[in-house]
Amino acid sequence: MNERELHEKPIGSDPAAAGFDIPLRLKIPTGASHHQKTATSPTLPAGACDAHVHVYGPFEEFPLPAAAPFQPPLAPVHALESLWRRFGIERGVFVQGSAYGKDPRALLDAISRAPRNRRGVALVRPDTSDAMLEQLQVNGVCGARMNFVRHLGHGFDEVECWEVVRRIEPLGWHLELHVDAADLERLQKFVQGSSVQIVIDHMGRVDAAFGLDQAPFQALLDLVSYSHCWVKLSGGDRVAKRSVLKNTIPFVRALIEAAPERVAWGTDWPHVNCDQPQDEALFKLLAEIAPDDASRAQLLVDNPACLYGF
Repeated sequence: MNERELHEKPIGSDPAAAGFDIPLRLKIPTGASHHQKTATSPTLPAGACDAHVHVYGPFEEFPLPAAAPFQPPLAPVHALESLWRRFGIERGVFVQGSAYGKDPRALLDAISRAPRNRRGVALVRPDTSDAMLEQLQVNGVCGARMNFVRHLGHGFDEVECWEVVRRIEPLGWHLELHVDAADLERLQKFVQGSSVQIVIDHMGRVDAAFGLDQAPFQALLDLVSYSHCWVKLSGGDRVAKRSVLKNTIPFVRALIEAAPERVAWGTDWPHVNCDQPQDEALFKLLAEIAPDDASRAQLLVDNPACLYGF
């Protein structure tokens, strides 16, 4: 049997509810993965996962909408795959890029290239149709993302979150929240009561310059004390801002100590809106935040397998 089975299935007859023709349906195997391993970095375990990446383009195939909130660089999936081969990443989680709005085709195309080892997190709103959610799920999506950073729209909206939770709970999905650090304290009530797993993006986008005792980071530590709340150790260059990337290490270590089984590491490739992408530096930091084989296996293999179902 082939690694994937592709079947055509229309999203639905209502163009307002569907909006895009997605001619893919993937059968995601539930058993162990018997993939061929590429050149693996000696520091990374087999099955290592990059749990947060985006793809943009090729734009002639996956064009941006006219009302895109920003103009991302060309970042096609084959360029990401080259990076992964270089450092020994075998699994990946693709997060629908905000610039694509409601269009998930680039996301689903990236998953379809290796569905055993790839999962997706799609942008979902309360008005996303049932047909679209079904189509996303059969194509390897297992989570919904909501953007509440002010430079992309507006701040945290608890009412919208509850509406999306109601939609995704029957699917068994998790909810990924991308919020400003200033809103982390506002998440407490919602996260505590959520009936689905919650994932906080990019270490809550805290500012490393304000130290471990800053109120937003303490709020983040409170959030991950809940047994159904995860945090992504991604966006390190966003947390470091204009300082050196190593300044994020105390934050990463504190989160690992607080919830060692509920953290997932990701590069946030292609580092949209960051001045100086630092892929090689991010991979080198793994030796400091996960210094031995056991800790790297938990961070890069076991935790992502638990959250994303690899």
